[in-house]
Amino acid sequence: MPAVTRRRSIALLAAAVVAAAIGSLPAIAVGEGAGSGTTFPTTTPTTPAPERAQLPQPPKAAHRAHPPMRAHLSVHVHGVHHGKVEVGKRVNAVGYLRPFVAAQHVRVKLLRNGHVIQKLNPKAKRVRGENAGRYRFRSPALSKPASYRIVAKHVRNGQQRQDIARSPNFHISFPDLDPGDRNSAVRIFNHLLLRQGYYSTHGERYSKRTALAVMAFRKTNGMKRTFNANPGIFKQLADGRGEFHLKYPGAGKHVEVDISRQVMVLANNGKAQYTIHVSTGAPATPTIRGHFRFYSRQAGFNSSGMYYSVYFRGGYATHGYHSVPSYPASHGCVRNPISQSVFIYNWVRLGMSVYVYG
Repeated sequence: MPAVTRRRSIALLAAAVVAAAIGSLPAIAVGEGAGSGTTFPTTTPTTPAPERAQLPQPPKAAHRAHPPMRAHLSVHVHGVHHGKVEVGKRVNAVGYLRPFVAAQHVRVKLLRNGHVIQKLNPKAKRVRGENAGRYRFRSPALSKPASYRIVAKHVRNGQQRQDIARSPNFHISFPDLDPGDRNSAVRIFNHLLLRQGYYSTHGERYSKRTALAVMAFRKTNGMKRTFNANPGIFKQLADGRGEFHLKYPGAGKHVEVDISRQVMVLANNGKAQYTIHVSTGAPATPTIRGHFRFYSRQAGFNSSGMYYSVYFRGGYATHGYHSVPSYPASHGCVRNPISQSVFIYNWVRLGMSVYVYG
């Protein structure tokens, strides 16, 4: 290639390189300076990018609470044997609530013939090593004849569902008592005799006074005249039955003698306060009947063997005597046991009414 042509090619190539370099420079805006032709580079303003549209977010899934767990409740009664609990005893109930949840309580009720007589709300305490809570319940002393049952209920809450547990029915057993017995059942029996208006004692011994009260009870209720207390008598007393019903309840504080039943009653406030075993006049020497007033008293024994006598008509009196059978046997007076004579003598007041009938 001729030298002229080569030089021309190199020049064209250099011009092209310069032009390419100039084209890559940022655009220059020409502005007026302070009376000069100075040029100032300016940056072309950029258009902000449009905001992206906010797409609706799917709602967060609502937190679902766990449904209450199923509660398993049980109740076990101790002190009951063959469906019976001894009179005057308590029963203890123990139950379990599963699974265990802290601070849970159980509503426990003791029912007598379907009626609530006691209710508690014990806390279920955790059983060590088990997923269960244990609660306890203790009844009062039971003596009234009836059908009993313990019902436990766990009320539904946020953690456990409701559950109910029921014990089998149980009843009270009453023993047969005899003179000379000494135990807690005799003490209860004596209290029941007193409550029903029979002159007995507060002790736990089946004493002579207890036996005389039993005789008075048997006479009052038309039973065989003995000194023994069978379970039926015990049950009747525990049920609040068997008391003497006055013929003259509105007569104030007075005495009634029922010849047909051979008992004497010291009455007060419209009720028989003390019912006492007596023996009235034999068929050949009957006791007079009617309304009288006590008019004379004689302490100690007299020549006829009458002890602490209170007279209500002529020679007729109520007094202690060494023999007081279950049938009419006196000479017309009202005989009472010597062991009870002083008490009767002090209870009666002169001028007090005495009604003799039957």
